[in-house]
Amino acid sequence: MFYLKEFFKSIGESPIRGVSFLLFSCLLAMSLTHRSMIANMIERVTPEKMVNPYFVAVVDGAVDADKIKGVLARLPGVMNIDDKESDRSRTKLNGLVAQLGSDYSLSSDLMNFKSMRIVMSPSLSVESLEFVRNQVVKMGGKEHVTATEIKYPEVTSVMKAHPFYSFLAKAGDWGVIAIIALCWIISYWLCYDVFRSRSYIIEKFQRKKLVAAKSIATGLMIVLATFTGLGIWNGTLKVFDTVILFMVFSVFWTFSMQDWRWKPTL
Repeated sequence: MFYLKEFFKSIGESPIRGVSFLLFSCLLAMSLTHRSMIANMIERVTPEKMVNPYFVAVVDGAVDADKIKGVLARLPGVMNIDDKESDRSRTKLNGLVAQLGSDYSLSSDLMNFKSMRIVMSPSLSVESLEFVRNQVVKMGGKEHVTATEIKYPEVTSVMKAHPFYSFLAKAGDWGVIAIIALCWIISYWLCYDVFRSRSYIIEKFQRKKLVAAKSIATGLMIVLATFTGLGIWNGTLKVFDTVILFMVFSVFWTFSMQDWRWKPTL
């Protein structure tokens, strides 16, 4: 209990550095004991998951478009069905025909179609998106329905080109953990002198040994045990990840196992 109190007293000596060290210790422990949650979070912020996918279906006059709309509206994940595409498509066709001259015309059968833009939820899997598309074709028949491939708004390609999303795509959850680990190392280094100064005073006047090492070890082991327990509770813990966390904490903890000389904190 003495060394646990010293851990928090040392953190209190310099609140900004101390809280940063404790915060990044918890973040590092959480990211490694809950790595599957980090992976799921990264998947949710991918460009495809942040925009609404869609496809366009064109049905001819032999198909009851309203019936298809009614069935689609009841499917989970279908957010919107826009049939205004029909009017826009007819306007474009008429414009093209007008450019060809008065000798060209389109029969009424060719103009008797409906174009529907089906917008779906980004939370749907690729298989679910394809299922919705295939249902449209199945209901109307391949002879009467034409459906485009699943598309994403143009913003997706712009987001994919951004360095942040490129990094996430390549590094994944380990990339996020590496950034947190780097921040933890920096916070540990900044907090190093705080533990060093308190250790010197206690060892000088209370005849205790390795006070800083024992204080840091106690605090980090409490963090490790807490998040390991949460990982077991949530079912996200993997032994390999726990070993890595223990090794990271232990390697830097060994630096504190030395005799201290006085150095005032800044």
